[in-house]
This record gives sequence, structure tokens and C-alpha cells, in this order.
Amino acid sequence: MTADSDRQIRELLEARTRAFGRRDAAGAAAGYDDDLVLYDVVGPFVRRGEDPTGRLERWIASYGTGIGHEIRDLEITAGADVAFCHFLVRISGTMRDGTEVGMWVRATSCLRRRGGTWTIVHEHASVPFDADTGHAVLRAEL
Repeated sequence: MTADSDRQIRELLEARTRAFGRRDAAGAAAGYDDDLVLYDVVGPFVRRGEDPTGRLERWIASYGTGIGHEIRDLEITAGADVAFCHFLVRISGTMRDGTEVGMWVRATSCLRRRGGTWTIVHEHASVPFDADTGHAVLRAEL
């Protein structure tokens, strides 16, 4: 992996973090490829071939504040034109109904470089669950 690929991928992810703080759905979706396949924390199980901006607009609109989006433990592996990274992300903020959100999500992003630009072609976000209760574990201390 080259230092330039690492820098570009980190910047792509950091730009999305800044966009969530500004409540900017188009900015948050800018790093996604047109051929995006998304395995999101919320249903449906697979999103394929849809513009992610509309989904992000609806999600952002459910918050009364900017959305905190803190990336932790980012690891990137990149070849010439394909890369993947995995990380933890903390989502935080206040919903329009007053609910305080503060949860950790596991994420994996797969990227492709075309014409010198990296874009996310697949993303998978998930939360662990407690096997005894079947409930999601959202607020664990890391």
C-alpha cells in the first residue's frame, strides 16, 4: 500500500465524518461509488443500485442535532486498485424526539480506484448481540 492511497482513503472517511456533523447528506454520500452495495445496520438487508443520498437525508433528518461520527481503530489494506478497511464508529447526537444516541457500530468498507479516485463500492455495518438475550449491544465500553 502506498502512503498516497492510505492518505486518500483516510480523507474520504474523514470527509464523511465532517459531512455528518454539518448535516450534509450529499457530502456524506460523495465517497460512494455508483455501483454501491450496502449492508447497513438498518434494513433492508441489502441495498443495491439506489442513490445513498436519499437514505442519508432521511437518517440525518431524524436528528435534531449534527451527528457525531467518531472513527476508531481504522486499519486500511490497499492494492493498486482495490482496498478494504475496517474500523469502529461511534454514532452520537440527539434525535428530534429527544432521544440521546451514543452507540458503537462495526464497519468494513471495500473500495475501488478508478482514474486515481477511491470510492466505496461495498460497506457493511453491524452491531454485536448478546447471545443470551438476543438483544443488540450498542453501548459497550471499548
